[in-house]
Amino acid sequence: MVSRLLAIVVTVLSIAFLGFAGVVTLGGPNWDGTARSLKDYHFTHDPGPNGQWTATSPDGESVGSSPLLPGVIVAALDDTNKKLQDQLGELNVREPQLRDSIQKMEQQMAADREALSASLARKQQQLKDLQEQSSQISNQVVQQTTQGIAVEKVVSDRRSDVLRLTNQLAVLRADEARIEQIHQQMVDLIEQINADLDKARQREQQLRLRLGK
Repeated sequence: MVSRLLAIVVTVLSIAFLGFAGVVTLGGPNWDGTARSLKDYHFTHDPGPNGQWTATSPDGESVGSSPLLPGVIVAALDDTNKKLQDQLGELNVREPQLRDSIQKMEQQMAADREALSASLARKQQQLKDLQEQSSQISNQVVQQTTQGIAVEKVVSDRRSDVLRLTNQLAVLRADEARIEQIHQQMVDLIEQINADLDKARQREQQLRLRLGK
């Protein structure tokens, strides 16, 4: 395929070369524009007494000299044609090797396609298994979420009970503190009454002694 395309390009350039030769014979077109269109080549003119045009190839080598610009343009085209012919020859030599390489690559690609098909089937099965596992896990998550909500409700109820009991305990502790305070007041009062009784008994004895009883 490559050699055929290159052969077509060589044929076209050969026809163009013949066209340029005919134009040189019959008359003069816009040679400056033609030289500018050959961007891979560099055209220089020596303004000396025997002024010469020189065409330089992309690799820096001179491909021809002529007192006329059309001559070096033809030389540049001839150089291009020669290079294409050389490339065509190299490709013709390499074509059997390229065909062998292409055949081997096609065989390898066929084997790779089989391997890829088998791998794709395995991946699809793995994906199916993962989807089933994901569905099962989703169901488990729903169940666990439902159980979690029930547990959270129980915990919330227990927290409410704890808070209620804590408030009741605080009330009982306050009552206990008040009872202890009242008890202490009663103890103090009893001690005061006992002290007053002792004083009253002492006073009674003193009065009895005074009355002679």
